[in-house]
Amino acid sequence: MDAYEGKSEDYRYPSYFDAVINEAVNEYGLTEEDIIKNGYRIYTEMDQNYQASMQVIYDNVDLFPVAEDGTRAESGSVALDPKTGGVRAIVGRVASDQDAGFRSYNYATQSARSPGSTIKPLVVYSPAVANGWSTNKELDNATKVYGGYTVDNYGGIQGSPTVPMYQALAESLNLPAVATANELGLNTVFDYGKKFGLNMDKVDKSLGVALGSGVTTNPLQMAQAYGTFANDGVMNDAHLITKIENASGQVVKSHSQKSKRVLSSSANKKMTNMMLGTFTNGTGVNAAPYGYTMAGKTGTTETDFNPDLSGDQWVIGYTPDVVISQWLGFPKTDETHYLTGTSAETASVIFRNVANSVLPYTEGTSFDNEENSYQENGIAPVGQETETESPEEDKGFFDTVKERAAGIVDDAKKAIDEADIPGKAQNAWDTFKGWFGF
Repeated sequence: MDAYEGKSEDYRYPSYFDAVINEAVNEYGLTEEDIIKNGYRIYTEMDQNYQASMQVIYDNVDLFPVAEDGTRAESGSVALDPKTGGVRAIVGRVASDQDAGFRSYNYATQSARSPGSTIKPLVVYSPAVANGWSTNKELDNATKVYGGYTVDNYGGIQGSPTVPMYQALAESLNLPAVATANELGLNTVFDYGKKFGLNMDKVDKSLGVALGSGVTTNPLQMAQAYGTFANDGVMNDAHLITKIENASGQVVKSHSQKSKRVLSSSANKKMTNMMLGTFTNGTGVNAAPYGYTMAGKTGTTETDFNPDLSGDQWVIGYTPDVVISQWLGFPKTDETHYLTGTSAETASVIFRNVANSVLPYTEGTSFDNEENSYQENGIAPVGQETETESPEEDKGFFDTVKERAAGIVDDAKKAIDEADIPGKAQNAWDTFKGWFGF
């Protein structure tokens, strides 16, 4: 557990800090005034190495697209421990620690964006596998019209009339996803959305939900959902706070873990087998970190004005140790503010940098019983021709990030060491001394 205390100039972890304030207010019934005036000490799930490393990546503004009018795209990323639901790191804005304002808008925790194709494993393929479908089952990759609803694969890509489920997932094909949802029935699709913690109450019951239509979410909520796959089918509630003490050191609030089984172990294993293919043979190849095996899914939403442009790009990846959930887009998508390409491009580059910086601090737990569905079918990973250059390049990259992140951590510790913890704070920032404590 980590804590932070300091003045405004020592506001080292602003996205995490602000999210803790919001959780204390929204989940534990405290007011901002309570927190400022009553000397509460709040213990959190933050890992400083994760947090500082993620911030270093998000401080590299050149990674993020810029519109013609100079507006930079925004992004949010979450690293979550799937075994507990503890949030280890949050960055809610690009360059979030530069000129940070108190309780700034956090795209990782407060946004409401379409999940795009990242919803497919949750509402389409999980119920299919849970209902006994084989990961090799051939799915319809040809039907485009269902009554009044019309769908196509991204870019109008037309392959074989049927594809195996694992390929449909890894390559993020739309036609098989909608065909599967149609066969399962919308009641089942919606039930699984709710099981995974999505708010489905105001979503129109149409087949478009298989592609994320009408659903809104954020990186934190999606990290919690994908934590199911990383934790043998059991979903733990995402949280930042472990306990809250008053000025006298008495515990006045504490987190009570909520866990529920969403998938059986066997169904969950099949889901991971398929999602391992995302990073070896599918849309996540460019997001794959060197030296670590990840499973997960990408997602892209088309704009209303041009199907070749996108409004949201997602990459979500997990190991048994961590889930990293990332969204990229402009605050408002319009004809001058949009993303080009898909999540397989810009968003994947950002994700790979984040994963390369965070994963070395994890335990490095491997998938024991899971096997990549492509490998099971004798299909080799793609992109191996460039892999010989990756180790040296990635090691140099990580060493640079590690050095910069260590500086952030050291500065935060120095702020703690130099802080004079008063009985009453002199200003609003002083009141947070003892927070995110080491």
